[in-house]
Amino acid sequence: MQHLFTAQHVARIDVFLDEATVPFQTVVPPGTLTLDTTVLDDGPHVLRLLAYDASGNAGRRTIPFVVQNGPGITVTGLRAGERVGGSVDVEINAFGANEPFDPIRAESSGPVPVWTWVLSAIVVGWSVWYGLASFSPPPQYASTPTYERDPVAAANAPMSAKAAVKPSGGGVAAGFDYAASGERLYGANCAGCHGTGGSGVPGTFPPLSGDRVVTAANPDEHVHLILAGLKGRPIGGKKYAAEMPPFAQLSDEDIAAIVDHERTSWGNHAPIITPDVVKRAR
Repeated sequence: MQHLFTAQHVARIDVFLDEATVPFQTVVPPGTLTLDTTVLDDGPHVLRLLAYDASGNAGRRTIPFVVQNGPGITVTGLRAGERVGGSVDVEINAFGANEPFDPIRAESSGPVPVWTWVLSAIVVGWSVWYGLASFSPPPQYASTPTYERDPVAAANAPMSAKAAVKPSGGGVAAGFDYAASGERLYGANCAGCHGTGGSGVPGTFPPLSGDRVVTAANPDEHVHLILAGLKGRPIGGKKYAAEMPPFAQLSDEDIAAIVDHERTSWGNHAPIITPDVVKRAR
């Protein structure tokens, strides 16, 4: 290969192909080269550039590329580097991009890779789990607005359409028996976020156990939050990702029962309220 050096052009770029140690072309920059891919095997190759400046400093760059001049060739029954013996049946196929589509020739008859079966099993398993988790809710949540077929109707259903309330024998505030329905109503409307034990979910839903608003002597803010909801305001100096929706669709009795349940559970000891407090807050 003739090197194009002159006294005025001492910088050069040597061009190598794949693992060759001798450049197949040397270019004085700026310049062009011709890469004839028709003499190369179809498949991956590497173009390596080695540039020298006037002081002899070298710069390197590697450019991987793939040659595909002819039809794609597939081989089934013999893998690269495989150890074999005796007679081996090898199926070979080739299909060109310009040929009319033939579904028989366009696909090889090789076995399905193991990773395909594993991935399919994972997808099926996840689908089964998701179906069970989504459509088989715990009994205590089965009739809540979240899982009802008509959540709007469920949330706005009158008290007479809900489970019958039996006297609790305790938890009475000025004649209002909050304990008779408070735990059930909390489980149906609040436990999905704040937890059955009032512990919440870190970073997502705040805890109610020991909360400043829930344990306050004045219940007005507690009632207001349930009626109007809450969004974007830190709670106890912490920010939570989820917002609290309003529950104004519930009756005064239902909200009072929920408030009293929260104010007397999980170690909370705050004054309880009657439905009249909720009615005034509306």
